[in-house]
Amino acid sequence: MADVSSTMNAGLLSAFDSKQVPEMFIEADQSHRPILQDYGTLDDPDLNIPVLDLSFLVTGDKLKRAEVVAAAAKACQTWGFFQIQNHGVDQTLVERCEQEAHRMFQLPLDVKERCHRPPGATFGYGANTWINQKVMHWAESFHMQLHPTSNIREMGFKLFPDETSCQHFSSAVEEYMEAVEKLASQVLEILTEGLGLEPSCFSQYLRRERMTSMRFNFYPPCPEPSLAIGLRAHTDPHLLTILHQDAVPGLQVQMEDKWITVKPKPDCFVVNIGDLFQILSNTRYKSVLHRAIVNSESQRLSLACFLNPPLNSTVVAPPELITPDCPQVYRPFTWLEYLKNAYLYHPTAGNERHERFYLKTLVDVPSVASSSVH
Repeated sequence: MADVSSTMNAGLLSAFDSKQVPEMFIEADQSHRPILQDYGTLDDPDLNIPVLDLSFLVTGDKLKRAEVVAAAAKACQTWGFFQIQNHGVDQTLVERCEQEAHRMFQLPLDVKERCHRPPGATFGYGANTWINQKVMHWAESFHMQLHPTSNIREMGFKLFPDETSCQHFSSAVEEYMEAVEKLASQVLEILTEGLGLEPSCFSQYLRRERMTSMRFNFYPPCPEPSLAIGLRAHTDPHLLTILHQDAVPGLQVQMEDKWITVKPKPDCFVVNIGDLFQILSNTRYKSVLHRAIVNSESQRLSLACFLNPPLNSTVVAPPELITPDCPQVYRPFTWLEYLKNAYLYHPTAGNERHERFYLKTLVDVPSVASSSVH
């Protein structure tokens, strides 16, 4: 399995140096190819996801908090995405983590392969692959976990055997993830309040044996960006995703039948609702399709933190959100049960993976579909 993975990664890096897009990256299905002229205008305010100011977390301004709670709820109902500024995470820490990500991706392949991620595995270095995937993504990735058990120092030592160099890497990554995790708890309370619930209603999902992980994503310049994709359209199965992206545009969100490019803001994080939060909100909040596109001129880096409950947590909408006008949509299940199914039923195959957890079968779901290692 490791040999297959290593060959795949070697082919990936070789392709990035070519002047044409190799066939294994070319999407035959036209519906999955980016259409460059339809990307949306970054300067059009109607085509930008909302930006919310969280400075009230420091000032304690109750009026400002109420305004942000309402705006966040509306963003989650409409977009499933929003950006946050004045979030309290030190910009120097963000830059440190970004620098360590670049340092990791610049290592020789044989060094990165010390942390190789075989197909089907979750953590380590490699290509972003989906089960039965016929087309490669134009990207490298590196996935690590902070909770419930951190593997960051272990992987850091494999990449940087020198103690000082390893310490620079692991401390930056761990401190960054801890800061983002704290922020996520605050965002979770804001979004919970936006549902008309007590802010702490879902807090147990980020306590105890919670699962917190982060993936570095690196997208090199592509000679023919209309033929390749950085990451195909998908929803996140998680509770929340908090993303830092550099100054190069690439993240796109589907809004009705359009793909809208999220304008990068260096002082902001991008937050999006995952499948679990859609389920907990009884569909009031939306887990929305998004993707990553590439360009021919600039490399792009993103840091995606995924927040999840403990594996044995029961996921079910609270009774306050179940009404005659909005009856319960999903049956109770554990995060482990959902996780086992999450990548067997992928939205781009026409199968909403959460359909398997409906209280009543609303559609026929085929037994085999595409899958993702996210």
